[in-house]
Amino acid sequence: MKTIKEVEKEFIEAFQNLPSVDAKYTYLFQLGNDLPDMLPAEKSNANLVKGCQSKLWFYLHEDAGQFKLSTDSNSMVIKGIAALMVQLVQGRTADEITQITLDFIDDLNIWKLPSVRNNGLIAMLDHLHQQARVISDTSENSRCD
Repeated sequence: MKTIKEVEKEFIEAFQNLPSVDAKYTYLFQLGNDLPDMLPAEKSNANLVKGCQSKLWFYLHEDAGQFKLSTDSNSMVIKGIAALMVQLVQGRTADEITQITLDFIDDLNIWKLPSVRNNGLIAMLDHLHQQARVISDTSENSRCD
């Protein structure tokens, strides 16, 4: 499996190869559109990311020690970024997920506001990290030694 940094580098290269900001947004929107539909039951208040202006749901679940992320948003931009997060999360452990940052977003050159100043991105990352920690803690506490 590729490292998180290797996947981020692939994202950056893909976006750098696009000829314009419009082409970058078109690609980002397509990534969001390609996501599988999120189950209605997964669109719960517990999975709603607080602090985002748009509605964004993250449903993180574990399967045999590997995590998977389902997501949806009413914003095409946020849904596209969430699609990138899905690719970063798939097959990772909780420890790896808590190491994910969104620093690579700045290198995609899709907007001028640095990611560290974007409250929605910070909320997205905090929510993801929190879910990974909760699931990891629950899994560790349910194991019998």
